Amino acid sequence: TLGMQDKAQGTMAAQVAMNTTLSAASCGLAVLMLRFAILRRYDIGGMCNGILAGLVSITAPCGNVECGSAVLIGIIGAFIYQGS
Repeated sequence: TLGMQDKAQGTMAAQVAMNTTLSAASCGLAVLMLRFAILRRYDIGGMCNGILAGLVSITAPCGNVECGSAVLIGIIGAFIYQGS
């Protein structure tokens, strides 16, 4: 935070943090729901791996997308994770 020189850098840092959190949370919840639909039980380990998959999914575009797109990227990451 000490390296931020102006308001634009602070705004970008906030957007990156928000998009990263939204993608990870949406992917984790989507994997939890997918695993419940398939296995008929809650798989918390799968949810944790889904959170990690959401973080991987949003790594490249985290500063260039809006909030809704970050959620969609997380959900797509959940389907890719579950399919693999």
